[in-house]
Amino acid sequence: MAGPRLSTVPCRIRSVISPMASFHGHLYGGAAVSAAAGLGIDSLGWAGPDQVLALFLLGVVGGLLPDIDADNSTPVRILFTVLGVAAAFLVSLSLVDGIGLVERVLLWGVVFLLVRFGLFEVFARFTVHRGIWHSWLAAAFVTLATVDAAHHLAGGSAWDSWLAGGFVALGYLTHLCLDEIAGVDLRSTRIKRSFGTALKPFSIGSPAASVAMLLGALAFFYLAPTTAPVVAAVRTLHLDWPSFSDLMGGSLLGAVTFF
Repeated sequence: MAGPRLSTVPCRIRSVISPMASFHGHLYGGAAVSAAAGLGIDSLGWAGPDQVLALFLLGVVGGLLPDIDADNSTPVRILFTVLGVAAAFLVSLSLVDGIGLVERVLLWGVVFLLVRFGLFEVFARFTVHRGIWHSWLAAAFVTLATVDAAHHLAGGSAWDSWLAGGFVALGYLTHLCLDEIAGVDLRSTRIKRSFGTALKPFSIGSPAASVAMLLGALAFFYLAPTTAPVVAAVRTLHLDWPSFSDLMGGSLLGAVTFF
């Protein structure tokens, strides 16, 4: 009896690897990593069940954020729709007094349209897919922005705010890693042109955007709460990191033993 054709094996591999850079691939990837991290911090007693669920959702959102630079992607449409609704309610309920119901409804609609379509068009004009938002710098920018929002806007503690930022960072970096994995063509063992466009420090093709994002990240870091709770939590893990002398001593001992 003849065995399976070898040509079918690469197709099966492709069916697993190629969806990694798709919306569903990033959604499931971010969910898997965030779930594992959530269970981990729960076992350490760093967060309660309610917090773990919220952190899990933040991790999933972080796993979709890098694709906001794709004009027609699902994440960017969802993002600007949510921003439009939030801005419309903020303006019509909090910042405007003394107007009637009809005027307030009209104002709500105008603000929503300006953000959802006007601001979106401006954003799309000045962004390129696999540009600045697919970089380590963008991951740091989004992480610090989340920390500041959780602390200054939502009133979270320093610890909770850094946890929130950490889960967004985890999802964000998972997205970038999946993009790089998808940049390897296992069918013909070659590297695609897209390889290296996700896990990069910053965007060389957009120096102005990189500088602006760096300045924004530094500003967010300046406004961020203290990292003392994070340092204290890491110290409780009792991580036994080997010193440089230990590493060198072990290497020399191994070399002497070998000879």
